[in-house]
Amino acid sequence: MKTILVDDNLMEIEALRNCCESWPEINLAGVFQDAQQAMSFLNKEEIDLMFLDVEMPEMTGLELIDNLSYLPQIVLTSSNREYAYEALEYEVTDFIKKPVLLKRFQKAMEKVEERHKRINEVALSSAATELYVKSDGKLVRLPYNEILYFENVGDYIKVISERGMHIIYGALKALADRLSYPRFLKVHRSYIVNLDKVVDIEDNSLVIGKKVIPISRAHKPMVMSSINLI
Repeated sequence: MKTILVDDNLMEIEALRNCCESWPEINLAGVFQDAQQAMSFLNKEEIDLMFLDVEMPEMTGLELIDNLSYLPQIVLTSSNREYAYEALEYEVTDFIKKPVLLKRFQKAMEKVEERHKRINEVALSSAATELYVKSDGKLVRLPYNEILYFENVGDYIKVISERGMHIIYGALKALADRLSYPRFLKVHRSYIVNLDKVVDIEDNSLVIGKKVIPISRAHKPMVMSSINLI
C-alpha cells in the first residue's frame, strides 16, 4: 500500500517510520512535516494510506482532509483523545492516541488491510464487467458489452460504444493491461475490438457497425484462433 506520513513532530515521524518498516505491505512514498506540503503531493499522486497528525501549524490534519479532492484510507494521530470524535465524523479508518506504539499501530493496520481488501474486491467486481470514463466533468459508466472498440489516436484513445464516443488520455497497451473482459482483443497496434460486435472478417480487416478496422499480420493468428470457424 502506497503510504505517506504527515506530522510536524520529528520524534513521532521516526516512531511511525519504524512501525511502517515492520509492516511489509507498506510502501512508504513520502514523509511530510506540514499539511500544505502533503496536500501539494496528494494533488499530483494517489495513495492508499495516510497517517495524519491532527494538530499542526498553518493547516491542521482535519483541514487537509477537507481540502483533498479524494480520500485515501486515513489513520489520524493526536495526543488529544478528544479528536477521536472528529475521527468518527470524518469516517477515517482509525484513530491512534500518541505516542504511537507498535502494538497499537499493528491493530490499526489490521483495520486498514481489512478495508483495503473490501475495496479491492469491489474494484475487481467492477473491473470484470464495466469501466468508467471521464466526460464533461462526470464519470460515465460503460458496460463492456456495450463497447464496440478502442482506437488509439496520438496520445489519446477513442472509446466507441453503442451510446457514442468518449476520448481518454493514455496508451492502448496500458489500457489493454487493465481490461479483464475476455472478448476484448487487440487486432492492430491502434485497435482493440469487442469480438462480440464483429459483423464480418475479410482478408486483413474486420467490420464493426460501419467501421472497417485493420488487422495486422502479427495479430491475425490470434484473431482467427479466437473465433469459432467451421
